[in-house]
Amino acid sequence: MGDVFLSYARADREQAERLAAEIEAAGYSVWWDRHIDGGSEFAAEIERRLEEAQVVLVLWSKDGVASRWVRDEAGIGLEAGKLVATSLDGTPPPIGFKQIHAIDMTDERGHSDLLRALGHRLTSLPETPAPEVERPAANRTIAILMVAMALVVVAAGFWWTNRSSDSEALANEQASEQTGVAVLPFRSLSDDENDKYFAEGVAEEILNRLSALAELRVTARSSSFQLAGTDLPVGEVAKQLGVTHLVDGTVRRNGNDWRVTAQLVRAEDGSQLWSDTYDVTGSDILAVQSEIAERAAEALGVLLDGDKRSRMAEAGIDNPEAYALFARGMELFGRVHNQGATYENLAEANEYFDRAFALEPRFWNAQVAAIDRYSHLLTDHSIGFPVGGPEMAEEARLEIERRLAAARANAPRWAYAVLDQQAIQYSNDWSDAREIVERMLREESGCSVLTSYNDWLVIRLGLVDEYIDYSRRLQKCDPLTSRTPLVAMLIYSGKVDEAIEIAETSGDNSEAMHRIHVLALVAAGRTEDAREVLDRMDPQAYYHGQAETWILAAEGDREGLENQFEKYQQQGAPDVALLHVATLMGDRETANKYAARIDARPAGPIWFANSGIVTCHCGNGFDLDATPRFKARLEEAGASLDLPSPVDWPLQR
Repeated sequence: MGDVFLSYARADREQAERLAAEIEAAGYSVWWDRHIDGGSEFAAEIERRLEEAQVVLVLWSKDGVASRWVRDEAGIGLEAGKLVATSLDGTPPPIGFKQIHAIDMTDERGHSDLLRALGHRLTSLPETPAPEVERPAANRTIAILMVAMALVVVAAGFWWTNRSSDSEALANEQASEQTGVAVLPFRSLSDDENDKYFAEGVAEEILNRLSALAELRVTARSSSFQLAGTDLPVGEVAKQLGVTHLVDGTVRRNGNDWRVTAQLVRAEDGSQLWSDTYDVTGSDILAVQSEIAERAAEALGVLLDGDKRSRMAEAGIDNPEAYALFARGMELFGRVHNQGATYENLAEANEYFDRAFALEPRFWNAQVAAIDRYSHLLTDHSIGFPVGGPEMAEEARLEIERRLAAARANAPRWAYAVLDQQAIQYSNDWSDAREIVERMLREESGCSVLTSYNDWLVIRLGLVDEYIDYSRRLQKCDPLTSRTPLVAMLIYSGKVDEAIEIAETSGDNSEAMHRIHVLALVAAGRTEDAREVLDRMDPQAYYHGQAETWILAAEGDREGLENQFEKYQQQGAPDVALLHVATLMGDRETANKYAARIDARPAGPIWFANSGIVTCHCGNGFDLDATPRFKARLEEAGASLDLPSPVDWPLQR
């Protein structure tokens, strides 16, 4: 089996052979064919090798883009989330592949960029220490020129990045009136893979019920479930989650009979405070979930009365089948976002979300997760990718509104503040923006809601300090969530040294954190250090292009920015990439042209209020009169028309 499947046109055989030798010299195995023909046995071999390979490396060229074989092979790699693209002669990728940045092999850095890109997919780079616990990354790694609107608790984009900073401080800073406890995913001891989701569902039910008790501070699922399958000692798990106690267990099925074990452990010394084993049949498993939650609460010193038992019961859902569907959807969701999410490849995850919600409407979070698919279409269309059209984009926006309304109709009242903040982002009426954002920032229960862009409009509304306080509160119940939005807000508030410290001690090796780390170093005037961080990034990832643009702009390298702008034009880059470079060059006229194009599209104002800020971090960068729809929304929201820049970009002066 080859690590790398090499896809190329016959006319490019000599260059393919040289590249294959170079890749093999770097320690990777390469499978590539010498003669492309249409024999059925050969086709079967191609399909087998494509499936086995960890990376599909396509060599675009004027002959490659015209080759049906190359397009088919690249399409399989794209669908599997393992495509790496190059351009041998500067030819841009064909339609359908433009969202995957093609490494320019005519550039002097092309060969080193390619090996680094392969290294990010096949091995860990020597200069990038691996985090203590591998967790899914939040960033979209599919395009140097595509802006993610993935759900994050990200941002990332969406919910998962690897982060372990400040957890020791959190563990030592337990609130005196609350006991910190985390429920780890229960392990399935059965052979049936479906039982894994059922076991997780048991743990989720226990977590939900314990969360209903004010005496306990229960770690959010998005953090505690990240540590599934790790071999970390109990004390280390508790330290990373910022708690003093852990609940875990196992589930074993034999036909219709179930055996469930559960225990409550004190992290300080690993002592078992309570444990029990339950042998039940069929639906009796539902009563076991309630029993475990109540016994764990009592062992933690909670005095349960009728009112508290009632609240715990109301927090439960008691529908293992619906949970299994939701969990499968979430697993697909995370996998797709790690590979590069698009409207098309999120369809399968949404099928599971829809089935879960149809079976049990109290899985309202399934509707929130499902909007991500439509936000990708909406955002990609707004920034200039050839996806859908204006009518399809507007239909996607309306679908988001419909799903959020369905979620709110079935959600508990404590979720309203966050759901309303999510909904207004996609609405055509921003008049209540300040009230809604301020209410969300005061909310104490945000950890239980899946969100995207919880920093929406906070800078223009003058709520940066409030957002920082909100973000720190979220960390207490969801300690492994991404801290990239917090780092960005610290930069805006002038606390650059604190931002750098978090980025460097977080243990987060995601592209999103590297990117914001570059910005923080640039803001501190440390461009050489910023370049060292850039060298650790995946050159094919979307965030690499942004970070490189910031460094060139901070150095006042107009020629470098002009070359980057020209390269983006040749590659058929979307408007957002060209807007970013033009803005940092101080080319107001060009920036206004691309900003006006984005504003004219259905989701243009939505993009400017969300990704538009984090893409550039360079103030408005264009005249708001060039974006009349966005300007009208800001005025409607009572938001500032002036956007401060966290960095004094020399070419903008």
